[in-house]
Amino acid sequence: MQFDYKRFHIDASPLNESGYYYARAKIYRRDPATGDAVEVKYSGDLGDYPSDADAIEAAQRWAIQWCDNTSG
Repeated sequence: MQFDYKRFHIDASPLNESGYYYARAKIYRRDPATGDAVEVKYSGDLGDYPSDADAIEAAQRWAIQWCDNTSG
């Protein structure tokens, strides 16, 4: 799932492997000069979940907290 939050773009797409969904998120910011998306943070695996929806929710929570806590 991709969405914008504050001045960031977040990709909270889980990895589906062997029946488990691994929560992970990538956070991007637009380069003001080129408009290109530049990755600023990658969560790594945030744990495994029994459903896609649970993994997405965990990744979204992590990403929003990171965005709120960073000066950006």
